[in-house]
Order: sequence, then C-alpha cells, then structure tokens
Amino acid sequence: MANKVKDTGILRFDDTPATPNFPLVAVITSKLVGGIKIVPRKGLDSTEFSIVGTQHSLKGSYVTAKYLARSNPNLSLYGDDALSSSKIDEFIDKFVHLKSEKITEFLKEMNEFLTLRSFLIGYNVTLADIVLYSRIKMVKEIQDEITAKGKTLPHLNRWLSHLNSLQAFVEAEQLYSGKKPTAAAGGDKKEKAAPQKGAMGWVGNFEALNLPGLVDGKVVTRFPPEPSGYMHIGHCKAAIINNYYAEKYNGKIIIRFDDTNPAKEKEEYVENIIKDINSLGIKYEKITHTSDYFDIILDYAVQMLKEGLAYVDDTPMEKMREEREQGIDSVHRSNSVEKNLELFEEMKKGSAIGVKCVMRAKFDMNHVDRAFRDPAFYRCNLLPHHRTGDKYKVYPLYDFACPIVDSIEGVTHALRSNEYNNKRNLYNHVIEILRLQNKPYVSDYSRLSFFNVLLSKRKLQHFVDTGVVTGWNDPRLPTFQGIFRRGLTVPALKEFILSQGASASNTTLDLGKLFVGNKNFLESTCPRYTAVAKEGAVKFTLSNGPAHPEVKDILKYAKDPNMGTKKVTFSNTLLLEQDDCVNIKDGEEVTLMNWGNAIVRTVERNDKGQVVSMQGELHLEGDFKKTEKKLSWLSNDTADKVTVVLQDYDYLITKPKLEDDDNLDDFTNKNTKFELEVIADENVLSLKQNDKIQFERRGFFNVDQVGDGVKPYVLIFIPSGPIKPNGEALYPFRKSAAPVATKPAAAKKEKK
Repeated sequence: MANKVKDTGILRFDDTPATPNFPLVAVITSKLVGGIKIVPRKGLDSTEFSIVGTQHSLKGSYVTAKYLARSNPNLSLYGDDALSSSKIDEFIDKFVHLKSEKITEFLKEMNEFLTLRSFLIGYNVTLADIVLYSRIKMVKEIQDEITAKGKTLPHLNRWLSHLNSLQAFVEAEQLYSGKKPTAAAGGDKKEKAAPQKGAMGWVGNFEALNLPGLVDGKVVTRFPPEPSGYMHIGHCKAAIINNYYAEKYNGKIIIRFDDTNPAKEKEEYVENIIKDINSLGIKYEKITHTSDYFDIILDYAVQMLKEGLAYVDDTPMEKMREEREQGIDSVHRSNSVEKNLELFEEMKKGSAIGVKCVMRAKFDMNHVDRAFRDPAFYRCNLLPHHRTGDKYKVYPLYDFACPIVDSIEGVTHALRSNEYNNKRNLYNHVIEILRLQNKPYVSDYSRLSFFNVLLSKRKLQHFVDTGVVTGWNDPRLPTFQGIFRRGLTVPALKEFILSQGASASNTTLDLGKLFVGNKNFLESTCPRYTAVAKEGAVKFTLSNGPAHPEVKDILKYAKDPNMGTKKVTFSNTLLLEQDDCVNIKDGEEVTLMNWGNAIVRTVERNDKGQVVSMQGELHLEGDFKKTEKKLSWLSNDTADKVTVVLQDYDYLITKPKLEDDDNLDDFTNKNTKFELEVIADENVLSLKQNDKIQFERRGFFNVDQVGDGVKPYVLIFIPSGPIKPNGEALYPFRKSAAPVATKPAAAKKEKK
C-alpha cells in the first residue's frame, strides 16, 4: 500500500516510520532557511532530494544542507569566510566518520571545545552545529553516553539544551521522533514565549553575562541615553537588552536621561528618544533625569572634598593628560581641604577662576588601572541647561554621576556596552567611598558594529550639520528613525538584537544582516503591486484586447487570500519595461504576469536600438511554463493616475572601517541617493505613510511620502540581503536610477 505524503510546509516526505537515514540535517537546514521545499524522492530513507521550484536534484542529506547554506550566505550557516567554512567542513567530516569505540573520547573533546562557546563556529548556528546535533539524535550509543556521563559534560549539555529550544530544531526532531507538536511547534498548549527566540531559529546567549542576583520580581535595570542626538541601533541594543532582563524576571526598567552636558543636549533629542523607546514597545517604570539629582550629587562632591578624597585642579587639559599618562602628581594634589572647598565654590559660581578648574578624585596616580589616576568628576559649563536653565554652572561627569544615581534609583543590574569595561572597577569604587547602600551589579555586552557604518554621534552630527543628510531621521543614518524609514520593522530589529545575545565578544557585521530577518516579516504581510519605469516605457498594443478598459478584483497576494483584493485595469494598450523588451523578437510568445500569454507580432525600435512600441495579440491558452520572458505591465489608461518616485540609498562612507586618524570628509560618499520615477498601478493611491508593499520583480518598499496631486508618492527600497558599497547596481532599478547629488550647503548647523 502506498505511503501517505505529509506536507510540513517546508519539507514534504512519505509518512513512514523513522529510520537511521532520516534526512534530519536537511530538514533543520531547510527550516532555518525558510521558504524552501526539499522533497525526498523515495520517502524517509531516501538520499536523493529535489529542490522544489528548481531543476536541482541532489544526492544526500548533507549535500542538500550544504546547497541550502551556500544559497543563503547571509545566514552564515556555512560561516562568514573561507576559514570558517573550512573549519565547518572539518567538523562535519569528524562527525560523519565517528566510530563507536571513539564516542567517549569524542564527547569529552566536544565538551572541552564548547567551554567558552555558544556555538561550534562563530556566534550563530552553522552546519557544524546542525550535523553534530543530528548525529546525537540519530545515534543511540551517543545519547546513552551523554546520559551516563551527563555531569562530566556540562558544556556539551548546555549547547544541546540551547539547540533543543530553537524552533527549527524542535520541529525537525518532532518529525524524526513522530511526536505531536508541542507549544513551541504550534500545538495547543501555550507557554510564555522566550523573547529571544526569532523567526530565523536564532537564540541569543543570555547566559554569557553570568549575572548574579536575578531574583524574580526584584530586577531593576536602566537605559541611560544622553540626549545629544537621536537613538541609533547601538542605543536600541542597550535598551532592548536591559528590557529583556527586566521582562524575563518580572522586574522593571527605568529610562534615565544622562543630561550632564548642556553643550550638546536639547529637548528635541529627549522627545525623539522617548518616541523611539515607545516605538520599540518598551514598557518602562518611569522616566528620570540625572539633572533631577544635581543637588544630591553636589553634596557627594563636597563630601569627597571634605574627606580629602578629592581636590580642585586648574592644570591645563593637555598637561593633565600627560601627567596622568606618566603617573605624575598634580601640584594641586596637596591642596588643603579649605583651599579645595574655596575653589569649588568658584567653580559653582562659574567665575573666571572657577571655569579653569575641574574637581578630581584623589585616588592613586600610579595605579595600574589608569581609570584610577585621579579622574575628573566635575567641570564647569556656563551654557544654559535645557531643563535647569542657568541654575548650575558645574556639572558632574558620567563616571561620578552614574553610580550615584544608579544606587539612588535602586538599580540592581547596570548593563552597558563594553566600551565602558575599563570603568567597571571605578564605578564600584565610587559606590564604596561614598558609602552608598545599594550596589548595582555591573556587566558589559558587545557593541554593535557594521562595515561602512558610523555609530559615533559626533560624526553623525557632522553629517547633519554639513548637509550630507537631511536630518537625524535620514534613511542613510543608522538612527532608529532612519532605518525605520528605510523599512526595517520593529520585530525584525528586536529579533536581530536578541539573536546577538549578551555576549561581550565584538564582531563587525554586514548591515544587510539586519534586514535578512526583516524579509521574513515582510514576505507574508506585504501586498503585491506593479510599477513600470516611466523613462522608456514601451506601449504594447493588443489587437484582441478589451475594447474598453475592464477593472477586475485580483488578490493582493496570491498565497494569502485573507490579504484581500486590489483593482487591476485590463485594456488593449499596455505599458511595459524598456529593459524587459530590449531582447524581444518579432513572433515571440511572452507571458503577461497575472493575465496570460501574448504573441508579439512586430517590434518597433528607434535609431538607438531602443524599443518604442510593440503590436501583438493575446494568446491566453498558451503555456506560460514554456515562455522565457515574464513581463510586468500596466494599462496605459491608468498611467496618469499616480506619480511615484522610488528611492534607494548607499553607504555614507566608502571605507569599511575608519581608523582614528582618518579624515571623515576624505571617505564620505558623494553619491548616496538614487531616484527613479515610475508609473504605478492605481492601488498605490490607498497607501499610507510607512505602509510596506512589494512591487513585483523590484522588491519591497516603504511608503515614505504620500502624494497629494502636487508632490509625488515616495517609496524607499527595503534591502533584503547584502548591501554592497560604492553605488553598485544591486537592485532592479538602480541601473537606470539617477543619483541625487549631495548639497553640502543645504543644511545649516543647528543653534542652541
């Protein structure tokens, strides 16, 4: 009796009992990739696969998995470079040829290798992890050995438990074992989903920080942005990770503005940071400001001066820096308490004497940790503060203010990026010498870093001030509002950040990785529309087309009827893409997408060889599978209904990573904005700002500006993979799109 065929949505296979040859490696890989169907030709014990939608037939589960991994390089399943790919191959060879008598030794080796690692290679799941996991699941002797030696294999068990929680592995293992789906795989039982799980099957390692004191209901974290610019994706990571711990342990997160530098801070930045935090869906306990505690912090400064733990110094900055470097005491280090208090009063008044001074801690100028070499804790600033006005003339520095306010506000865990790693001991020392009752636990995680992308607010401000971009929300900037305009969804951003985990290991990524997961969210939610480049559009006259335009309701997305319908106009005169028509020959049969076939009888060209017009007739009974060209089209009768401009953006800098001595202007890209005017179908008229759609055969777009009859609709291209620098023609319209010249003088420097 023939076996029933079960369709999982990703893998179709014969419903037969599990066998040792069950293609577990291929199943897991296909689920991680998503949108790919692989069909074993002879059932579960087959080794030959057909990749649905292609002509490929591959021999073996491992070969199929490697094909899927190589076809989707942005997922890094086969590593990020030749070296990591080679190491993955080495692991696979080791796992596949493992002999039974070597199992004990092998498991001990894997346990030791995973001591300080979340994955076998790099920072995400790779084929090495998939193959080892599959071997463990399919070989009973390995499972028995792990069970017997469990306590001696803690790191291997941690790794295995980690993969057992990933959606792709859960579903694949259930297929293999014949178990019914659990809540994680779509069953009826509902459990609170761990927020770090992503649609890509990635789970960030949040055990890496090894935080003590994570008591349910008592965890308090904080996100302390400085209001000196808009939030960028690095700040988003800080906010999301701190919020992750607060949510997981039923605690709370405080938003605190570190507003101690009136020279850079503005209420505009405060308002937009709050707006972005709300957009991220962070449910904070309260919003506070370091300026709320200025009087208290001043009292602690005076306390240090009175106790001889600090002094006031007017040494010029360069000399002070040199003395700290060489471990030389300042001449003012021996000031009397009275002298220091007198000078501090001058600082508080902002007098001519006071503005030359800083208050420094009196620690140890020969300390091996240079952060302890009498750091500055207070300095003068005569500019008005955006909240307190002219009330204060002195302001605390971050190293002094942060631990004080953290302690006052009851923060239990102060989590911050590892750029502050060298200040951790200083933070704890301030808590101790001031005898503060609450001592937060400080820990670091890695900073986000991308090739060809700057996250320095000072340099982003330079782009804004010089008119290279139109403002802090420009799509070329890595600010939250900038990448939101570029079409990144909040769920995709949160998934990406949580997939990185809380590890302190620094890595530099392709910005395209940020958008890979975004495509998964867009694929199932975006309606499909049509757009034809206006310049060179070709008229195609159909002799047997509708005598009068006919408007029909067509599905917005053929794979999801629930998305509803759109209006499509059918007529006897169509508009086609110039690029689509350039190679069409007289008598050729083509397919008009979402309509049927047509035969092109004559093609008219100008003296440059460009197609001007074509004549032909519909041939709807024709076989679309046999035509080479599938053409996008619009009715000529709707051509004047809507004006649409498509935009795309390139990197602002031409060098993957700037060095400290690089001149920013020398590496600023002068051609970063591209525009193409298109004719779009009339359904665009119903779109709202920030709606996301797909123009068929062009890609996904975000509605940045809604047209009003005078100004056009503007839609920004949403990347879905690697973003190559230097204006390469990556996207379907950039080849013919016109670059929009940068106007350096277009923006003036903002005034306080």
